[in-house]
Amino acid sequence: MKTLKYMAILAIIMSVYVSCKSDKKETPSHEAVEVSSDNIINVIAKDFTFTVDSVIPSGWSTFRMKNTGIMEHFFFMTKLPDSITFDDYVSGVGAAFGKTWNPYKNGDVDKAGAYGILGSNLPAWYANATLMGGIGMVSGGQMGVTTMKLTPGNYVMECYIKAANGQFHSELGMINPITVAEEATQMSPPNANAEITLTNETMELKGDLLVGDNIIAVHFNEHPAIGLGNDIHLIKVDANTNMDDVTFWMDWLNIGGLTSPGPAVFLGGAHEMPVGFTAYFNCNLESGDYAFVAETPIGRIKTFTIK
Repeated sequence: MKTLKYMAILAIIMSVYVSCKSDKKETPSHEAVEVSSDNIINVIAKDFTFTVDSVIPSGWSTFRMKNTGIMEHFFFMTKLPDSITFDDYVSGVGAAFGKTWNPYKNGDVDKAGAYGILGSNLPAWYANATLMGGIGMVSGGQMGVTTMKLTPGNYVMECYIKAANGQFHSELGMINPITVAEEATQMSPPNANAEITLTNETMELKGDLLVGDNIIAVHFNEHPAIGLGNDIHLIKVDANTNMDDVTFWMDWLNIGGLTSPGPAVFLGGAHEMPVGFTAYFNCNLESGDYAFVAETPIGRIKTFTIK
């Protein structure tokens, strides 16, 4: 970051958080979809595929992702520029990560060197892609539920957790093209009993979290000028949870970071959306200790107890 040029490259790099190469999949054609006033989109995540409709309505939808695998999974949605296809994304962004991760994993370059390789290989159009959120990290056997509003266009859904050998799950098949159709749901956002406002400095919680079902509104009020945007993930804290291990694991560029198995039980959350957007995620809480954690900024942790 010693020059403005490098800062500009880093801004693109750190907003990517995508994957290595994947099997080729066709971008779905636009077609009519059914819409309702309470639109539920079911996603099955397993090691290593997503099962989900390839065409979904625009507007508010509640995504329910059941993790039937043994590894942690999530999904993250990237809206593509109008002229860019799913195959462009895989061959452009995915290939850039393929050229970056292996030399870094093998110790041939440090983090700064890895960013340099990535920045020199990312396609210029990626700066015009929009990061549109998704369900936070979910451990095997758990379900994540997140409600968010999507605009029409072509998207990529992916999971970039890593397998034990260091491969991104998206490289192994967890990357799908999604078309968000012009037809919009009549759904309204849910009523939340608590809300979290994310800024670059704070994670502000308002309202009471209770035993049982909770709906948490996540307001994206600010993102760093350089790097990834703010996000939030919920974990269960027990006697075996080491917060230093959690912090290390949340950094994907650490060897072993975002690599299954994770250091805690993950219960969902909300990935980065544009400033001014709000996502809602559900959680069913039992008595005990929990924490909100983040990929951005690394080390952001807010613990709480349900009595």
